[in-house]
Amino acid sequence: MKEYRVYPIGFVRKKNKKEYLEILPEFHVGLYRLDTISHAFVLWWIHESDTLEARKTRKSIPRVKNTLVTPQEMGTFATRSPRRPNPIGLTLVKIAKVTEDQVYVDHIDAFDGTPILDIKPYLPNGDRVEEEIVLPPCFQHLLVSRPSDMKDSREDM
Repeated sequence: MKEYRVYPIGFVRKKNKKEYLEILPEFHVGLYRLDTISHAFVLWWIHESDTLEARKTRKSIPRVKNTLVTPQEMGTFATRSPRRPNPIGLTLVKIAKVTEDQVYVDHIDAFDGTPILDIKPYLPNGDRVEEEIVLPPCFQHLLVSRPSDMKDSREDM
């Protein structure tokens, strides 16, 4: 099997209630005109769970906040579990501000210091789902969109 190499383009930073992507110098030019985009996908390495044992996991029980149902075991690819063959995380972020070397975001579900693999713009023609969403019972509560009272993070940047 051919081996592939992946290198970080930066790291997640969480300081003083601010969340941002710190981009390495050799990739700064890649931020050109990112400030013209409101939302992007951030791909990141789930480095704190990257073990040989975790990479062999093929089934898990999702951790969910829905206390009304008991989660059932599911295949790795039907969950967002960090225990997977290639521990890659994905977060859709709202871009609050872009500087020469930082991208401030509304949130990212990764730890401070997490390696960032890539940033890709959200494109509504292909990245949204127009038809009915189907989810197992343990994820039904996620069909409700984010709270309307979430404040616009651009105001604080």
